[in-house]
Amino acid sequence: MEKQAVLHKTKSNYAYAYDAQTLHFRLRSKRDDLLAVTLLIDHEDGWLPNEKGVWMWQKKQVTMRKEFSTELFDYWFAEVQPHNLKARYGFLLDDGQTQALFVERGFFSPDDEFIQNDINSYFSFPYIHENDLFVAPAWVKETVWYQIFPERFANGDMKNDPQQTHAWSSAASAVLGEFEFYGGDLRGIINKLPYLADLGISGIYLTPIFKSPTSHKYDTEDYFEIDPHFGTKEDLRELVDKAHQLGIRIMLDAVFNHIGWTSYQFKDAQTKGKASKYYDWFYFEEDSYLNFSYHMPKLNTSHPEVIDYLIRVATYWILEAEIDGWRLDVANEVDHQFWKKFRAAVKSIKPDVYICGELWHDSQAWLNGDQFDGVMNYPLAKPIQEWLATERLNGHEFLEQFVHAYTRYPKNQNLGMMTLLDSHDTPRITTSAQNDYRKVDMCFALLATTPGAICFYYGSEIYLQGEDDPDNRRCMNWEVTPTSNIAQLTQLRKNYPTIGYAGEYDFLSVTDHTIIFKKYSIDETIYFVFHTKGRETVDVPKEMQGQTFVELIHSQLIPLNEQLQLDEYSYLILKKS
Repeated sequence: MEKQAVLHKTKSNYAYAYDAQTLHFRLRSKRDDLLAVTLLIDHEDGWLPNEKGVWMWQKKQVTMRKEFSTELFDYWFAEVQPHNLKARYGFLLDDGQTQALFVERGFFSPDDEFIQNDINSYFSFPYIHENDLFVAPAWVKETVWYQIFPERFANGDMKNDPQQTHAWSSAASAVLGEFEFYGGDLRGIINKLPYLADLGISGIYLTPIFKSPTSHKYDTEDYFEIDPHFGTKEDLRELVDKAHQLGIRIMLDAVFNHIGWTSYQFKDAQTKGKASKYYDWFYFEEDSYLNFSYHMPKLNTSHPEVIDYLIRVATYWILEAEIDGWRLDVANEVDHQFWKKFRAAVKSIKPDVYICGELWHDSQAWLNGDQFDGVMNYPLAKPIQEWLATERLNGHEFLEQFVHAYTRYPKNQNLGMMTLLDSHDTPRITTSAQNDYRKVDMCFALLATTPGAICFYYGSEIYLQGEDDPDNRRCMNWEVTPTSNIAQLTQLRKNYPTIGYAGEYDFLSVTDHTIIFKKYSIDETIYFVFHTKGRETVDVPKEMQGQTFVELIHSQLIPLNEQLQLDEYSYLILKKS
């Protein structure tokens, strides 16, 4: 038994409260090392005397199922509703030759009578407190976001265009610097709401729209004013109202780590120095200051006046325009105490407002129910990109990385995530896929299976191209009709919740170039086949043989036997007929 590979930690993604009555448990072991894992947990009978009159702690045995098998590890899972909302527990490990009892103190013989009764040697989940539960707004898990960079999406009102506005162009030769303008605005977004509704979009995430001298607006000049080249407060209210009528929610971008150097607060502090009442809002060091970039001085979010100012901003726009969410820029560089106060303030006026942090790494410290509802889940999408688009990974490597990212968080936290393939901070997925639309559609299809919300960057539906910033911020091409599979996928996620938030993964077959898996729930099972290089005949998993399926993208019947021929860069979404 390879004990060094066994991993479990309480109050983590390996042991957590899923809801007010339910605990989830995970254990990791070396691949194919264990034949069975049994969860030993408090029995309702508590303590009973044995035949010798010795009082013994009674334990219920729960068989854990193997949730995933990757190249390195097996992941075991069990769901339990403890009778008194708390649990002492351990694990009985069986490799077919020996058994070991794994508890918080380590490994012991299952026959060790002292350990059998030493309740404090076991793992403990002290109590399920409802006010400690992680609960994202219920609507988030079904949402399909569409990220818009407003300056480059659509020009709906030429009267508010900046001076020297360029002619609208999505060409690769277009000039795209931060002081180059094309006239995109809120009116343009309002005009395109029916278009977005037809795509199946149910949420719009806008990069910053507040007053700023640049096209990207991440150097805020005034958080309480809409940039005049984007429109007015009335335009924002109209956008939100008309979006809501179409079942679309609106999320704005909160840039609270830093402010623009043209803001009145920073100009006053820089001019007056320590005599300025805003001096301590920033981190001055002699003739320099801490910053995100030179034009974006970092805010001191532990300063009481800064805290009050930024929270007034956050609550103002919820009350003023009835927005539905805040995306938090550079969220991991702002202190936790600020975010706790931020959450309390915005939730007090709109309990189901969505709080989504921009974090690129492990985000557990922000997802304990007291700060964020979710994060931009780049790590879960990364293996999708690198297997299907760039082909840096093979199928086995994809599975290893995907499962690692998926199991990094509890299942209820995954439901609050916003998983995305690209954004204004990354190369566009079409460019990453070398402009091969087959690969892009496969990426979109695999993205659609992830739990929680998913997000498409504007123009993805027409395969808009772009390298890193600023090339990824090209103007939307309104002369091209969408031909991607996005509209089909959004409809399928709506018709079959198992595809997205309601389904569990079960990987049935994995090779370098082909992965077959299913997502299942109480209501239904949906099968997925993804194949990359070369036309190939692959073996069909036994549970799928001898059955006829409906291929949901093209509504075709496909009978399956022992083998299936797959075209290069192709995918299937199948449901039993």
